[in-house]
Amino acid sequence: MSDLQVNNGRQNHRLPDGLAVAAARAHVDYTAEMLTDVRKQTNSVSLVIPVRNEARNIAWVLEQITDDVDEIILVDGGSTDATLITACRARPDVRVVDQEGVGKGSALRTGFLAATGDIIVMMDADGSMLPQEIRHYLHFLSNGYDFVKGSRFIAGGGSLDITRLRRLGNRFLLAVFNSLYDSELTDLCYGFCAFHRRYLEHLDLAATGFEIEAEMTVQAVHSGLRIAEVPSLELPRRTGKSNLHVVRDGTRVLVTVLRGRRTGLSGRLAQALLNRNRAEAPVGPSIARRPA
Repeated sequence: MSDLQVNNGRQNHRLPDGLAVAAARAHVDYTAEMLTDVRKQTNSVSLVIPVRNEARNIAWVLEQITDDVDEIILVDGGSTDATLITACRARPDVRVVDQEGVGKGSALRTGFLAATGDIIVMMDADGSMLPQEIRHYLHFLSNGYDFVKGSRFIAGGGSLDITRLRRLGNRFLLAVFNSLYDSELTDLCYGFCAFHRRYLEHLDLAATGFEIEAEMTVQAVHSGLRIAEVPSLELPRRTGKSNLHVVRDGTRVLVTVLRGRRTGLSGRLAQALLNRNRAEAPVGPSIARRPA
């Protein structure tokens, strides 16, 4: 089992900020060699980044992206600053897509539909996430998992940005989620995720705001997808102010979690059904047999 293997316990290790930085960067360096086989896979990778007036942040983010990514999609929510000019100057190969609708959820859904890669990765444009961590997500997706999400609250992860109120809110929402879905996740409201594009239809996303992060996890559980968590370090936003409103968006997340529980199968039942279908289905070029 690798150092990045999923943590199935209910542990909530939080390192001091300085150690969290060192641990996360050590993971990046250590796995750089361990994951050299990732680029040998045949899967192409699309990275979706929603942007709106991030001119002072986007160049730093794009310059950190490694060759693990084949396609970069910026979903523009009507920027009025130099975001797009700056982005194209930093990465001339970037694809710019106009956002349909309003809100982060609408932006991500627009980007997912525009993506052409076999694997879709989503991350923020404010510099709070390390693009070098993407290879961790790809490692698990290439080794039997269907949906991989970052966690700030397992060993090796951390946050240098989360406030006390946000931490308490996340703990409450996570406790509700784990109780309702018989799950043992360690982080719910974090927007660094990756999944196989072939499961996009199963996720059946409809959220328009920040609650899309929770909706994706709810739908992944309902669909019986194999979920892994990997350590992630959340850095402070480089510049500017977040559009997140703790009470309003937290309420929307709670409604999403509660509504999803009423309308879907339990996660373990869905997983059992999906595993049975995988075992019975013939192995073809587009369907890989999963490990037991």
